[in-house]
Order: sequence, then C-alpha cells, then structure tokens
Amino acid sequence: MDHDEMVGIVERYLDAYNARDADAILSLYASEATMEDPVGTPPARGLEEIRALYQLGFDMGIEMELDGRIRTAPGHAAFPLRARSASGTLYAIDVFEFDEEGRIRKMSAIWSPANLEGEMDVEARFEV
Repeated sequence: MDHDEMVGIVERYLDAYNARDADAILSLYASEATMEDPVGTPPARGLEEIRALYQLGFDMGIEMELDGRIRTAPGHAAFPLRARSASGTLYAIDVFEFDEEGRIRKMSAIWSPANLEGEMDVEARFEV
C-alpha cells in the first residue's frame, strides 16, 4: 500500500464513524483484527467485539476529526484526532496496522484520561 491508499482508508474510517455506520467501519477491518482502545486495556478481538467498542462511542455521541496530518510507514498509518462529545474532548493518536490485502489488522488508540478536556465518561472504557 502506498501513502495515498492508507490516507484514503483513514478518511473513509472517519467519515464512516461520524455517519455512525458500523458496517462501513468494519468493512475496513480484517476478520481476525484486534482493537486496543486505549492501549493498555484488553484488546477487542474479531469484528463483533470491535463493533461493540464503536457502539460505545456512538452511544456517547462522539464525533471524530483529524487534529493534524496522517503519517504513514510501510503497512502503518498513524493520525492524531479529537473525539468530541457534548461534554468534552479527548485527544488521541490512532495507529492502523494493515494486512497484505489493505485491511486493518490491528488498531491501537493512544490516550488516557489525562488527554481529556471536560467531563466525557472515558472511565467506562477502562472497565470493558
């Protein structure tokens, strides 16, 4: 995959997230993918567990937007983002690791409660 292809996947991901389209998000993932959101918590394994994490964000009313440039390296894309809800903003860096077919094999989100402005209930994520 080249830079433009990986950037396109990140852009489709953010568009699908903000449209609350879990099926479109999951179509970007490999069937055996993992999602560690945030890093340090037990990873979601497989598409149904990953769907449940996205639903948690949808239920919180979170919208996401880039907070800087998308960076790429062979098989990887990393991007800073802001996750906003009515009660707060969380600053994170997401990292996608792609498989040979261009699907997300692993998603890692780097953030902690220290990266929050406002009252967003991120503590619930540490209890999942």
